[in-house]
Amino acid sequence: MAESASSTPAPVPGTPESKPEPVQARHAIVIDDEPANRDFLERLMGLAGFVVTGAGTAEEALRKIAAMPRLALALVDQELPDVRGVDLIHTLRTGHAGALLVMATMHDGRDLIEEAFAAGVDVYLVKPHGFMELFKRLKESASDMGALRRLIIDQYGPRPFKGSGPLTAPGTT
Repeated sequence: MAESASSTPAPVPGTPESKPEPVQARHAIVIDDEPANRDFLERLMGLAGFVVTGAGTAEEALRKIAAMPRLALALVDQELPDVRGVDLIHTLRTGHAGALLVMATMHDGRDLIEEAFAAGVDVYLVKPHGFMELFKRLKESASDMGALRRLIIDQYGPRPFKGSGPLTAPGTT
């Protein structure tokens, strides 16, 4: 007797077919107006296990984020054509409290770092340093992204952001 068309064989334990689908995919967006940077980061975040979307402007990013089930990660360049990245970080933090927000920029001035953390950034990454460190940490902490909160990654390596209170001019105390 032939098997009915609706019956399918049970998956063999240990095969990809037997693994349950994740309850919710981790959605990420890379917002950078330089296509080469955006492409590199999209691929890197894909390898870290995210479903990745790219955008070249804040306006485009906000449209794409609105279509996502839930934002898990946003990598934001500071120099966008339509808004400063730190302002977009503030907007994203307001609407996506649990998302990991990463500022990826070539600017390493203390004032901007302070402003970014005040706006809600979790990781401040100075380009071109730190992309592989971020990738490694994302892979290691796939289930607990809280370990990545309040972190600076630059040419000196990763370190916690501790804040510095009121800013003073260089050379003054």
